[in-house]
Amino acid sequence: MNFDDTTYEKIASYLDNQMDEGEKVAFEALLEKDTELAAFVATYASLDNVYNENTWNVQSKASVDEVKALANQFRADDVTALSETIRGIQKQHNSSQKSKKSYFYIISSAVAIAAMMTLIYFTFMQSLTAIEAFEEYQNWNALPSFVKKGDTEDQRATAQALFQAKKYQEALAIFKAYEQKNTAYDPKVQLYIGVCYLELENYHEALQTFDALQNSKTIDNHKAYWYTALVYLKQNDGETAKKILGELVKNPTNYNYEKAKDLLKKLE
Repeated sequence: MNFDDTTYEKIASYLDNQMDEGEKVAFEALLEKDTELAAFVATYASLDNVYNENTWNVQSKASVDEVKALANQFRADDVTALSETIRGIQKQHNSSQKSKKSYFYIISSAVAIAAMMTLIYFTFMQSLTAIEAFEEYQNWNALPSFVKKGDTEDQRATAQALFQAKKYQEALAIFKAYEQKNTAYDPKVQLYIGVCYLELENYHEALQTFDALQNSKTIDNHKAYWYTALVYLKQNDGETAKKILGELVKNPTNYNYEKAKDLLKKLE
């Protein structure tokens, strides 16, 4: 954006609140007509208010948490360097007689840097490591319940209670005993068995359990994709997890289809 010296002087006076009422009304009328000028003034005003010498302090539309999150996406030295640059520009402006035009050219560069950082932030702010993805997306409360009112003899309900108490080894033992006594394949029990193995870090058995579920002809076989992906995420193998999730999202009727799409974006 390039403006003439007079315009730069008006911008400076307006932002520094040095205009009288008539000048201010006239300038604001100009802003309504000139979208480029209005965009520059708004961007500069936002940037000028974002940085405080001691902390991030937002007086524009962004929230404090959003700006702090933005800062956290970059190395500390990068943020410090940009912050000190802006601070230096501000001090230079306040202590010298440099022309307003030169001052605003410098500020324009700072605005461009900030815009680039914001673009990077909104592109990558949601990215997750495999381990972070596992922590965010694992939700064992979504597993089926075997607890039925008045039923105190179901082994599966007992095992479920142990599982919820994070006594995975004990829960696994009961689920496996139930599996051996019942010839019918129970996909709900297999989900618990697989997750027990996962929590016990027996990833080989977990993957075998979910693989068998996927190859079963039960109505819940598609759930295996999601839980298999979680096994790989916990092992910090994001690439394999993405391949599994890629298979899941091929069919919108698959379990956790929307979550899988969301997770894939964050793993890119």
